[in-house]
Order: sequence, then C-alpha cells, then structure tokens
Amino acid sequence: MFLLAAGRGLDALLDVNPGLIIWTLFTFTIVVIILKVFAWDVILKALDERAETIQNDIRKAADVRSEAEALLKDYETKIAAAKDQANGIVAEAKSDATNLKNKMLDDAAKEVKALKDTALKDIELAKSKALAELQGQIVDMTVQVAGLVLEKQLKADDYKSFIENELGKIKKLSA
Repeated sequence: MFLLAAGRGLDALLDVNPGLIIWTLFTFTIVVIILKVFAWDVILKALDERAETIQNDIRKAADVRSEAEALLKDYETKIAAAKDQANGIVAEAKSDATNLKNKMLDDAAKEVKALKDTALKDIELAKSKALAELQGQIVDMTVQVAGLVLEKQLKADDYKSFIENELGKIKKLSA
C-alpha cells in the first residue's frame, strides 16, 4: 500500500478509507479491553503504590527535617548555655585572680611594714645602746682627763691643747 501511496503522491495518506477505520477502531477496542482486563488494575495498583511510597517518603523527610531542626535548636541552646557557663567561669577566675592578687599585695605590705617596724625598733635599740656606751666612755674619758689635769697641773695653754686632743679622740670614736 505504501507503494501505491508513493505512486499517487502524498494525497493518498489523507484519503479516508472506511474499512481501515473500522478495523483500526476494532483493534484499538480489543487492545483497550485486554489492557483493562489484564494490565489496567496492575498498572493502577503499581502507580498507587508508587504514589503512596512517595507520600510516605515525603512524610518521613518532613519528620526527619523537623526532628533535625529540633535537634539543631537544642544544640544551639546547649552551645549558648555552654558559652554562658564558660564566660561565667572566666569571670569567676578573673575575680578570684584579682582577689588573690589583692590579698597577696596586702599580705606583702603587712610583712614589709612588720619588717620595717622591727628594723626601726632594732635601730632605736642599737642607737640607744650605742649612746649609752658613748656616754659611758665620755664619762670614763672625762674622769681620766680630770685626773690627768689634776695630776699634771698644766698651764692654761697646755690644758687647752690637751682637751682639744681628747675631744678629737672622742669625735673619732663617735664617727
């Protein structure tokens, strides 16, 4: 037929042939009935199962997503709490360090003051002792000088040079 159509041109393809139409409709109807009886329910069932599987997958994905978002919020809350706790620990450590520094400075200042007071007392005691010794030596020297003066019966010039000499000795001892 195709050769006939090729011989007559392209117009033959558009010609209406009632026998061909009837056989085409008959064949189409049989194919539809066979598909309806044997395959249609199976195809619809497979499509319904596929649609249900897709819907279940979408629901599961939504559930997993909402669960993931809840976990994310929970983790963010925990992270914020951990940051706050860490900041609190750092602030407490700074406060403790400042308090310890101040206490150590106060203790050191008290110790320095105590050492200073002890040193001043020791200095005053040594000074008093040295003055007492010096006074004792001056008294002894004065007695010796007086004894020598009385013994020698020196002249006024000799007496003056002798006293100046003894005073020089006293100055050397006190220096």
